[in-house]
Amino acid sequence: RPDFKAEGDEAKHVKGYAFKSDTVIELLKGLSIKFQDELIATEEAETNAMNASELAKLARGNLIKAKKDSKKTKADEMASSEEDLTAAEAAHKSTSDDLAADSKSLSETESAWSTKKSEWEERSSTRAKEIEAIETAI
Repeated sequence: RPDFKAEGDEAKHVKGYAFKSDTVIELLKGLSIKFQDELIATEEAETNAMNASELAKLARGNLIKAKKDSKKTKADEMASSEEDLTAAEAAHKSTSDDLAADSKSLSETESAWSTKKSEWEERSSTRAKEIEAIETAI
């Protein structure tokens, strides 16, 4: 500007700068705080989701391990039961065979006893007749 020689009330005629951006700055600060809060909430939610996922994964792993252990235990019990069944079947067969042999032996013994009984009765009858004949002769 050119240098003026006259002095006057220049200040009255010059408009002063009025700062009108206070609301914009406050709005930007509020948005910044809101975004930071949302970022923190999102990170917390993501962390919680990751933790829940890890816990679910561990739970699944523990469940799978428990199921495998249970399966192994049941397989062992089944094998033991099959061994017991085999032993019981063998014992049953042995007992059945013994019963058959004992029944046969009993049948043979009863037959032999019946034969000897009839022979005894026949001999006793013969002896009784002989004794009677001897007594009659004397």
